[in-house]
Amino acid sequence: MNATLTGNQSQAVQDLREFGYCLLENPLPPAEFERLRDRLLEVAEQERKDGTAFLYDGGNQRVFSLLNKGEEFERSVRHPAVLELMEEVLGFNFLLSSTHANIAGPGGTAMNVHADQTFARPPWPPYALVANSMWMLDDFTESNGATRLVPGTHLLGRQPDYARGEGDVETVPVCAPAGSVMIFDGRLWHQTGANTTDRPRHGILNYYCRGYVRQQQNFHLGLSPEVVGRSTPAMKRLLGFENYFSLGLADGLE
Repeated sequence: MNATLTGNQSQAVQDLREFGYCLLENPLPPAEFERLRDRLLEVAEQERKDGTAFLYDGGNQRVFSLLNKGEEFERSVRHPAVLELMEEVLGFNFLLSSTHANIAGPGGTAMNVHADQTFARPPWPPYALVANSMWMLDDFTESNGATRLVPGTHLLGRQPDYARGEGDVETVPVCAPAGSVMIFDGRLWHQTGANTTDRPRHGILNYYCRGYVRQQQNFHLGLSPEVVGRSTPAMKRLLGFENYFSLGLADGLE
């Protein structure tokens, strides 16, 4: 069984709990989605032209630090429907951990099967420390490198054991139309698929963590002053500029 593409939040929550992932159907209006996609394509192309692009695995490209590269990306990290599902997984006052794009290029090979919270030494707690969202900017298909996963592995509470051959476990592609968003538990085993087509497949990964987990990106050091200056209190909380109970205090004061 697999998750259902849905616009119903209750169904999405049920799928998250059972399968470790869910699929939201087109949460952005078409015009806003096109602005988001167009801006990513523009940034990715510019980085290839100026020689700063991060290329890997034969044809794939990552675009990092998206919050510094367009207000369109800022809006995506705080979309209410996605944040509601993140709270379901990560609890009260979770944080944005990082945001970047993953472009599966023609000829790009598949990534190793992994779980996103492999930074945590075992044994893992019986809940997720992190969760991810994949914004599908193109149709995701099996042939163009759609994310592949093993439904239900979030309930195993551990990363794949490569010594036991679990790196070669059978995965299934998550196929959905452009505009969809996949939210997935940080314990779920998954991988980027191989793109066997002649066109790149574009996606944005907005990655979140519990309020007491160190963020993947250091937004205090890396964010441009302009982004910080226009951030709302809710956005600043997501970025880690607000304390989490007794964590993140300034000289013992809130």
